[in-house]
Amino acid sequence: MPSVLLLEYFHAHEPAYTTASPSMLTEGRAMLLAVMEDLRSLPDLHIGVAVCESAEIELAINAECVVRADASESLDGLVSAVAPDPTEADIVLAIAPETGDVLTSLAQNFRRRGFRFLAPRTEVIEACSDKWLTCELLRRRGLPTIPTELLTNADHLTLPVDQNCVVKPRDGAGCEGIISNKLDIILTQLGNDSATLQQFIVQPLVAGMPISVAMIGQGEGHSPLFLPPTEQSLKWTDSGPKYLGGTIPANLPASAGEHLIQLCHSIAWALQLEDGYVGIDMIFAEDEFLITDINPRLCTGYVGYRAATNHNLMTSMLQTSVGEKPDWKTAPVAFTCNGDVTTA
Repeated sequence: MPSVLLLEYFHAHEPAYTTASPSMLTEGRAMLLAVMEDLRSLPDLHIGVAVCESAEIELAINAECVVRADASESLDGLVSAVAPDPTEADIVLAIAPETGDVLTSLAQNFRRRGFRFLAPRTEVIEACSDKWLTCELLRRRGLPTIPTELLTNADHLTLPVDQNCVVKPRDGAGCEGIISNKLDIILTQLGNDSATLQQFIVQPLVAGMPISVAMIGQGEGHSPLFLPPTEQSLKWTDSGPKYLGGTIPANLPASAGEHLIQLCHSIAWALQLEDGYVGIDMIFAEDEFLITDINPRLCTGYVGYRAATNHNLMTSMLQTSVGEKPDWKTAPVAFTCNGDVTTA
């Protein structure tokens, strides 16, 4: 019987669980519970869910599914605690942030031990875990993105002094650490230490509709499964943007649909995507899609996608339904970052 180990980083790693922001814990929990439910509905599949002691108490997961993680500070210790010797059927589905190379380290560690790690290639994870490297990848492939510079080279953007810009940590995940203001104010806030500024990218603030799309690798020789565009719900505050959820499908002009499909094919080709889930954040402005981020892992939008179809998307993740295209519901589906879903 095939076995799948489900690992959501913030609920599996005790040190991360006790220090994570409320938003990261909320979104992680929503994804974990959604994926766990979908996996458990599949026949002839053994499910293990990696959790730390504190998270196990909170989640009240069926004891038969629990794979207890110890309180090790290191990722290697976490993997050693939850990973028995793999067989050919052993699969790991990890939901983890790019911050601090966590996702890259998990991919390398599990793959080195012989597991099938459901994600893009490790070099793609590495490139997409650094927003500066992501931008360079997009530019090399001729894919549309917002003008971007390292914060140390912000003057190369020649931003008007009265224009707001967006500054992001290079290894950030979600909305963590994003700042929007006039450049001189941000530089004063962060200080003039070049080593610190080197860890951020800067972009002009572009007005438009924030959307995301997702794709799931379907194996060598197969086009990925493209999921409908999501209109993201973001709230900007003095401390930065807050992600609230989204609506599927996004309310885009009909003429934009074909353009978006072609762009998704170009992105998939650039990533050579064969395995795993990838979420792409974009801004739709003046009839153009501008890529802002590529997330080489499961994203919170999954909780909306699973409610927008009767197709179990985990069969697509496990590649047991290759060639099958989900039927998407006609009524829009709205979801929140904590997993609540409503249908219009």
